[in-house]
Amino acid sequence: MYGKCGLVEFSRKLSDEMPDRNVISWMHDCGYEEFEKPDEFAFATVLTGCAGIQDLKLGMQVHAGVMIAGFEEECAFAICNMYLRCGEVSAAENILRERGENALLKIMMIKGYVYNGRHHDALRLIASTNNSIRMVINDLSVVVSVLTACADVSLLRIGRQIHGVIIPLLGLHSNFQSEDAVTVILSALIDMYCKCSSIGEAQRVFDNQTPPQDVSHWNAMITGYINNGLLNDAIWCFIQVPERNVVSWTAMISGYVDYSLPHEGLQLLAEMYSNKDGIVVQGNCVTFAVALEAASLLTALESGKQIHAKLIRMAVKADTHNVIVGTALLDMYSKSGNLIYAQTVFVRMMEKNVVSWTSMITGYATHGLGFQALDLFQQMMAIGIEPNEVTFVSVLTSCSHCGLVEEGMKYFKLMTDKYKIVPRSDHYACVVDLLGRAGKLTESFKLLEKIEEEETSSEVYGGAIWGALLGACTLYGNVELGNMVAVKMLEKKQQVAETCIALSNIYAAAGMWDEAFKVREIWGKSSDVGKPGQSRIFIHHATPQS
Repeated sequence: MYGKCGLVEFSRKLSDEMPDRNVISWMHDCGYEEFEKPDEFAFATVLTGCAGIQDLKLGMQVHAGVMIAGFEEECAFAICNMYLRCGEVSAAENILRERGENALLKIMMIKGYVYNGRHHDALRLIASTNNSIRMVINDLSVVVSVLTACADVSLLRIGRQIHGVIIPLLGLHSNFQSEDAVTVILSALIDMYCKCSSIGEAQRVFDNQTPPQDVSHWNAMITGYINNGLLNDAIWCFIQVPERNVVSWTAMISGYVDYSLPHEGLQLLAEMYSNKDGIVVQGNCVTFAVALEAASLLTALESGKQIHAKLIRMAVKADTHNVIVGTALLDMYSKSGNLIYAQTVFVRMMEKNVVSWTSMITGYATHGLGFQALDLFQQMMAIGIEPNEVTFVSVLTSCSHCGLVEEGMKYFKLMTDKYKIVPRSDHYACVVDLLGRAGKLTESFKLLEKIEEEETSSEVYGGAIWGALLGACTLYGNVELGNMVAVKMLEKKQQVAETCIALSNIYAAAGMWDEAFKVREIWGKSSDVGKPGQSRIFIHHATPQS
C-alpha cells in the first residue's frame, strides 16, 4: 500500500522491521512482483530470500530471469548459495566449474559441502586449492567448517594440522575479528577432538583456556564425554558448569536416555524446572523430544502427558508444527498404550516425515491392528513418502499377525526389488514368523536353509530367525522339525536358554516327558541360565526402581 502510494521510505521501513521475511516481501522490495526491470542487486536479494526459505522452485525461476537479464556473472555468488541451501549441490558445482579459481565461490562451496553433509568433498576442495592455509586462517567460517568436516568423518590427523595452524592466532583476536569468534573456534576444536575419540586432547584445549570457560565449551565437553562412553565424567562436568543453559540440560538428559537411564533423565528435567538455583531455564523442542523418548522407554503415560502439557504452555505449537517433537509425542503415546492420543497427534501434525508415518504404523502393528497399519502404509506410499527398513519390519509384522501370507511376501519383494533395502535379521524373522503362523513350517525351514547358504553376516543371519521358526513349531506341536531347528540353534550356541525351554515345551506337549527332562538337564549344565524377567508398575505416577 505504501509503495503504491509513492511512500517508498515508509514501505522500506515497514519491510525492514518485519521479524520473518518471505520471498514475497523480498520481491516487493525489488519491484520484481510488478515486473519492473530489476538490476543485479534486486536479483541477488530475491535469491537470498529463496535460499532462506529453501524454495528451490522459485529460486530456479529467478535464476532463469538472471540469465535472461544477463546478470549471471554478477549474481553467481547468490545463485550458488541458493542452490547449496536448497540441497542442489551439483548445480552449485557447475557454477564453480564455470568460474575456475574464484576464491569466494570456493569458500562458499566448502561451507555448502559441510552444510549438506558432504565432508569429504569439502576437504578435497581445500586440498586442491592453492594457498589453502591462507584461506583457512583468514576466514572464521572456513575454519569452523573444516573442523566440522574433520569431526564428522573422524579425520583426526587433518584436524590436528588445522589446530596447529591456528594456535598462534587464537590469542590474536584481530585475526578472527572478535573474542566471540575465538570462542566459536575453540568449541569446534573441542567437538572435533571428542568426535575423533581423542577426549584427552579435547580436555587439554578446554583446560588451556583462561577461566571462566564459555558455557558452549562446557557443553561440548559434556556431549563428548557422553559420546565416548564416559557418563560419570559427563555428570561431573555438568555439575561443575557455572551457569547451565538449555543446551547443558538437554545434553545431560539425552545422555541419560542414551545410557538407558530414562528415570534419571526425567528427574533431571524436573530439576531443570524446579528453579532451585534461582535460574529459570526453559526447555526447547529438542529438550522435550528427548524427555518424551525417556517417557516412551518407561511407558510412563502420566509423565508423558505432563511433558505434553508443558509443550502446550510454550504456545509455539511444537506438538503440531515441529515434526521431531510431534513424532516423539505420538511414539510416547503409542508405547504407553494410548493409541487414540497417538492417532490424534498424528492427524494434527502439519508436517510428517517417514519416521512419523513409521511410528504410527508401528503403533498400529504393536496394538494388534494389522489391517489399520497396512492401510496407513498404503496411504504413505500414495503420497510419495519412501518407506525405510523399519517401516517394512512393522508392515511384515502386521501381515504376520493378520495371516496375510501372500501380501507379506509381496511387501518383502517390494522392499528388496523396488526400494533396494537389504534384508536384516528382523526382516527375515518376520517372514519366517509370517509363514510359521500360517502353518507353512516346511517352507519356513527351506527359506532358512537358503538364507544360511547365501548369508555369512551374523548381523543378517542370527538366532532370532531360527527362534521365530522354533516358536511356530511350538505353536503347531511339530516335534520333528522343532528338534531339527533346536539342534541347529544349540550347535551355533544361539539363545541356548530360550531354545532349551521351547524344545522342552514341545516335548512336554507331545507327552514325551523323558526327552523334555533330558533337555532341561542339558540346559542346567550349560553356562547360559537365561536372564531373569523384569517388570515395572506405577504407584501414584511414581516408578519403583528394581
